Amino acid sequence: MGGNIRIGLHSACAALCLALSYIFAAEWEAKLVVLPQDGHLASAQSAGGGGGAASQKIYAANGVYHARYGFTNFGGQRLNAAYSMKQGDYGRYMAGYGYRQSDLDGLQKWRENNRQLEWARAVKKGGEAEGRKALEAVEWEYRLKREEFFRSRGFTLGKDNILMADMPGIVKKNVPVLRPLALALQEVADSRGFGQDELIGSVLSLVQTALTYKVPPMKDGGLHTGGILPPAKSMLSGWGDCDTKTGVAGAILGSWSGMRLVGVSVPGHYLMAIKRLPGKGDVFVRYNGAEYVLIEPAGPAWLEPGRVGQSTLSLLQGMDGYKIEPFF
Repeated sequence: MGGNIRIGLHSACAALCLALSYIFAAEWEAKLVVLPQDGHLASAQSAGGGGGAASQKIYAANGVYHARYGFTNFGGQRLNAAYSMKQGDYGRYMAGYGYRQSDLDGLQKWRENNRQLEWARAVKKGGEAEGRKALEAVEWEYRLKREEFFRSRGFTLGKDNILMADMPGIVKKNVPVLRPLALALQEVADSRGFGQDELIGSVLSLVQTALTYKVPPMKDGGLHTGGILPPAKSMLSGWGDCDTKTGVAGAILGSWSGMRLVGVSVPGHYLMAIKRLPGKGDVFVRYNGAEYVLIEPAGPAWLEPGRVGQSTLSLLQGMDGYKIEPFF
């Protein structure tokens, strides 16, 4: 009987290995909560003073959310745009953004259960060496699951375990979502005889001036947002900050074939650039040997393509430089 309850040296070492692996894993997990805010890297800078006259009307009726905007393009023409989404569709859409602690708890529970299970199986089969391999495999799968989860909710896990908004992913995902708005703007452009430059300028004027500049909270109730609104929420709420508005503009412009856009990140700020030959005085960046003219959607400054705010220009020329993320 006594032999059934004694812990021999082999069993004690195995238990110690499992315990230490929990400690090391916990230390790695704790790195998720780091500066600047709750482990998230946020961008929230505006582009200076106000721009063209604009108006907005946000309301809900008969189970549908509506947003109607009036704004002025760079040619001085008054334009209107509208966007709507059924409330049920909106709820499903918003379920794909942000995360709650309960989501992470669920991933953590999967991890702990599988560590115990795989450790026991492997040790029984091949001893501690096989047990350690099993734990490594569980850790690898857990990190993969966690990265995939964050990506599915609009985040990417960057250097030093910092969560950032996955701007390329958000833009691409929202091209079909904002396509009705893009088609409506195309109809306006066709009726007014606009070319591509005027169409791009109209999209930029819309997000710069008709969407109010406002910084989203990093946490909305129990939902971690990363400090960004999904594009459809921004359009149906009437506001957003630099990365939010870049997401809106990029998703609208993505409906037109041949559009080549990149995101441009500088410390505390986010903007974008379009592939085309720069005109005189245009501010541009180079990516893969091509020139991309900068576009600053943040507002409230009313800035044509190729023009950026003075603070943005200083950041682009600063010691930290800028990072380019291709959209499409």
